[in-house]
Amino acid sequence: MVGKWALNHEPYYLHNFVQSTFNAFSAEKIKGSILVVSGDGRYYSKDAIQIIIKMTDANGARRIWVGQNGLLSTPAVSAVVRERVGADGFKENGAFILTASHNPGGPNEDFGIKYNMENGGPTPKGVTDKIFENTKTIKEYFIDEGLPDVDISTIGVSSFSSPDGKFDVDVFDAASGYVKLMKYAITM
Repeated sequence: MVGKWALNHEPYYLHNFVQSTFNAFSAEKIKGSILVVSGDGRYYSKDAIQIIIKMTDANGARRIWVGQNGLLSTPAVSAVVRERVGADGFKENGAFILTASHNPGGPNEDFGIKYNMENGGPTPKGVTDKIFENTKTIKEYFIDEGLPDVDISTIGVSSFSSPDGKFDVDVFDAASGYVKLMKYAITM
């Protein structure tokens, strides 16, 4: 679905993919929503997280959840999305997962990005097709360059003023929820 941005060093590939993903949904779906961004911590992940945070704000979302240090496995991201849907009265929208397990790129194919839906599962083919088509015609992307980089190593919520009101970055303990889920799964 996605190209090899880091492998080819094409400028703004990440921006293109993220905006094309936002554009695949209605503005009403994004506005006021919560997204998740995290990954396996490989090449470019921490930089990519900062870009995605700023683009999420500029596209009108209300909050973004980030696993501490940007670390969260693909199954853990899915668990977080499912567990936190509707939390704090916000609508969940999905997750950007940074992992070379999907669409590998980077100098040694150690960076990748994919999007999971609000149910924690993979994006359906119709949506991935729309994202791909958007990547071929995109003319602009939205990013809040005034938003400072967020310390993703410290658990807590950072709140910012944004064009759409308030924007929160919630850095959470990535392991505790997943351990809880695994304990529950073992008892099933």
